[in-house]
Amino acid sequence: MSDTGASAALSSPVFQHFLVACSVAVILAPFSYYMGIGARMLKLPQITGYLVSGIVCGPYLLGILSTESVVDLNIIEGACLSIIGLAAGAELHLSELSRSKKQVLGITFGISAVTWLFCYGALEYTSGLLPKVGELDAPHVVAVASLGATLMMARSPASAIAVLKEMDGKGPFSSLVMAVVVVKDVVVIIAYAINVELIRVSILPSAPGSPHLLGMVLPIMSVMLSITVGLCGGLLLSMMLRPHSLLAAILPSMAPATTFKVKQLVILLVSTLIFNMAHYFDAEPLLACVTMGLFMVNRRHERADKEKEELHMMVSQIMSLTNVAFFGLAGASLKVGALKDMFGAALLVFAVRLAAIFIGSWLGCYSTSTSAEYRRLFWMSMITQAGVAMGLARLAGTRFPDWGPHFQTYMMAIILLNLLVGPPLFRQALVRVGEAKALLLPIKGNGPVAAQQLQLGSIIIKENGAGGSSSEGGLVHQHGHGLGGEDSSNKSNRDLDQ
Repeated sequence: MSDTGASAALSSPVFQHFLVACSVAVILAPFSYYMGIGARMLKLPQITGYLVSGIVCGPYLLGILSTESVVDLNIIEGACLSIIGLAAGAELHLSELSRSKKQVLGITFGISAVTWLFCYGALEYTSGLLPKVGELDAPHVVAVASLGATLMMARSPASAIAVLKEMDGKGPFSSLVMAVVVVKDVVVIIAYAINVELIRVSILPSAPGSPHLLGMVLPIMSVMLSITVGLCGGLLLSMMLRPHSLLAAILPSMAPATTFKVKQLVILLVSTLIFNMAHYFDAEPLLACVTMGLFMVNRRHERADKEKEELHMMVSQIMSLTNVAFFGLAGASLKVGALKDMFGAALLVFAVRLAAIFIGSWLGCYSTSTSAEYRRLFWMSMITQAGVAMGLARLAGTRFPDWGPHFQTYMMAIILLNLLVGPPLFRQALVRVGEAKALLLPIKGNGPVAAQQLQLGSIIIKENGAGGSSSEGGLVHQHGHGLGGEDSSNKSNRDLDQ
């Protein structure tokens, strides 16, 4: 009887579709990988190559991946998104953030608020130009514009680290940028979860007098449930990776390289499990994975620093593989025909976002008494979007089947513009503040007391001849460490060009 059931499951159309889709994806993965290498040679982010490979092989051009195949591979996409969320949460080190809390939160609020307001207006103005979205009623259009404006607040931590690594950027400006980037993405993911619930409320049929109560309760419950699921995932993962766990008892008999791979597999499986659990409970999966990452790097125990370094290294190597799959599938799911029609509207929102980030950065820096030079240049570091923004756009595309795919394509067009323009601007900002050490430029000081020396790949910051730290605008930068207290040498094996 069990053999009959197994045979029926293996011969089912769903399993056959999934098997064919996986086979095609495995064949196309090397093509996507080398497209990413080609993009990198052209000084473009690698994910640009992955996206282009997905568009070329997708159902709207060569048709190697059919629409059904893209849908069947959603389980792989969920695993990739879980790692993106875990990595984003793992960048937020609360102990380091507390040193410059007022400055980071002030600048984050300034950029986020102004960007949301400006982009909301632009998205509502252009909504009539979009297929499906223009057919929605007024409350629904407001909710969709709010969701899009929330995505426009996002900024990619991985691409910021990639530019810092390329330019060997170290200093107060670089640390402040990373702090704001990571905090802002956590804010975006929470705001996204709230927006999704508000959209659900706007289209849910309900009894008279209940929508207001439902509208207040559902978003809060969704966020709290997502955080709870993420904390449970963090506890489970920490228990499995700790020295005295059952897994640790098995690992000593393995070679070190094998042990490392097994731990990576455990991280991938647990994060995928948490992502799917959150989805099953109708919570926000990406927020749950961010919470899990945040929990893992902020636990206090005697092996905390070593575990942080190991977690960062394992997650970054996993991302080098999952990014190929995720961004390739994201490219394959784009509606190429609609993309051409949306380009003019996307260009308008892109320009509005640039202006909003400039104004928000200036206001945030001014309100926190940050230096005049930072007020002029900080906006240049806040443009790039990548993994988190695309992941949220992709989730919206699958969650709302009526208008979601067109919304996803519209957001992807804007994100691609930000992805192309952002890195060169950030590089220019680092050069102008004197933190582009890879170019052998002089490092700018912060007053007569600060004497900064450049030595064969490391910055030594001294005060009055004694080893210590320098501060600018309230941000403490110690011995070349970034937000998480992790030296750039520890990031050398990470796939950061995303």
